[in-house]
Amino acid sequence: MNHILDAQIFELPYVSFIAGLLFCFLGRKMLGFIVILFGFIIGYTWGATLLADVMNTTTASSPWIQWTTGIVGAALGLVAWKFSMFLIGTLIGLFIVRGLLPSVPGVAHAGIALTSGILVHLYREPVIALLTAISGAYIAAGSAVIMLNMFGFLNAVGIHSIFSNPATLLIVVLTGLFALTGYKFQTRDINA
Repeated sequence: MNHILDAQIFELPYVSFIAGLLFCFLGRKMLGFIVILFGFIIGYTWGATLLADVMNTTTASSPWIQWTTGIVGAALGLVAWKFSMFLIGTLIGLFIVRGLLPSVPGVAHAGIALTSGILVHLYREPVIALLTAISGAYIAAGSAVIMLNMFGFLNAVGIHSIFSNPATLLIVVLTGLFALTGYKFQTRDINA
């Protein structure tokens, strides 16, 4: 799990900590917005380049191309959100398993990701709450450990003398605490 500290997502640990907590505690409600936002971003960037090449022009000479493809991407994101809960569950499951179990073979990653997709398709609300709580907690915990290390917390408390790799232990403990709290928060109104 040490590769979490080297991941690009944690280059701005304060931002990724806040984003991780938001996803951990509000992921079930935010997931649709995130899918639509990513659809817009992908359409605005890659879709615009592709359409400009097809039209034999540039995005600089026709700025409407980026906005048009961005809106089309957002619409496709909405369609993916409404009709593809299986795919969303699979992607979130893959993110979690690759982050928490990086040394497990790829076949096991694929099996766990597909199982997540099936569970999201069958039991939408509680499974999305669980998966977003775990993935958000993972991001928040990694960011928290980076920030604590920046402030010298790990060295100050002498935790190195007890454990050979305190960052890994702290990430596991914080991920568990954040995930449990986030899941409880997200599911408080499911059965109400």
